[in-house]
Amino acid sequence: MVILFHLSGYLTSKSNLHYTTPPQADWVGQTALVGFRGVELFFVISGFILALPFAAHHMQGTPRVKLSAYYFRRLTRLEPPYFVTVLLLFLLAVLIQGKTAADLYPHLGASLLYVHSLVYGASSPVIGVAWSLEIEVQFYILVPLLTMLFTIKNQRLRRSSLVALSLSLLAAQTLFLHSARSSLSILGYLQFFLMGFLLADIYLNYWHGVPARSLYWDAAALAGWPLLFVVLRVPGLTHWVFPFVILLLYCAAFRGVLSNYFFTQPWITAVGGMCYSIYLIHYDVISLVGRFTRRISFGHLYWVHLLIQLVLVGSAILVICGLYFVMLEKPCMRRGWPRRLRAYLRRPFLTEKKLVESGAAD
Repeated sequence: MVILFHLSGYLTSKSNLHYTTPPQADWVGQTALVGFRGVELFFVISGFILALPFAAHHMQGTPRVKLSAYYFRRLTRLEPPYFVTVLLLFLLAVLIQGKTAADLYPHLGASLLYVHSLVYGASSPVIGVAWSLEIEVQFYILVPLLTMLFTIKNQRLRRSSLVALSLSLLAAQTLFLHSARSSLSILGYLQFFLMGFLLADIYLNYWHGVPARSLYWDAAALAGWPLLFVVLRVPGLTHWVFPFVILLLYCAAFRGVLSNYFFTQPWITAVGGMCYSIYLIHYDVISLVGRFTRRISFGHLYWVHLLIQLVLVGSAILVICGLYFVMLEKPCMRRGWPRRLRAYLRRPFLTEKKLVESGAAD
């Protein structure tokens, strides 16, 4: 969804083609316009995944999550690819785009510290997509505190509290949180992470980790995904209903026979595994490849042009981001890689030390 949104935005701003209907009036164009809401889809997944071990400890008595290991895992998993990407994009902006390094230094520093949106109230000119990663980092910091909600023993009260807190946030955003800084912070999106918490609660306590599957849930998914895009085009309705529609669709992904089969296909999970690399550089790949492909079209229907570009540019995104993933992100996914790297770097020193000691003994 996010790729479709960014690709459509790039084409409508850069392409010289004339369409028979305005892009925003086209059915695919309308879908692309709400594609940025894919960010919230990810926030729910993130809330679900990170809540599981904390929820299992509080509700099922599994071992306590060691916070030092939790935070160290976040650092070693996400920081190296992000830092390399930010510095690379900074160099490209200066050397290729001709931007002034001095002007970018403050934005570079704020981006590296994940505070650009809080400081400037806008996305970073160094790495524009990172506004959502900054929100994600704020969530990582708050997870141990937020998951104390799972200490509420009464199941109905616990789930009602999650729903009530989500509704309170939605009301506060409508009435009070109108500044760019607040809307680009965790305050503007916490309800989606809480939907992930609610999904984790259902997964552990209602499904007991083994969701029973039914074709009725496939019917819900079949109706729900198209309905999602209808909901997203109604501003007032979107704000209040969208988080709960996502929760329903994710329940269907677990509980449906066909939908579960679809979402567990290897090619789906492989792309999901690369989503961080895709997220970091997909817009730059669109800018790079799109300048060569944007003139390729058949006819003057925007939806045809957009789908052709999605195939061409999307293929390039999979290839380039896939290589980026293998070279940079995948090594950081392996637990304990800093320890293995340290041992690898010390090996020549230890070998040389042994040779010196051996020579001294002789």
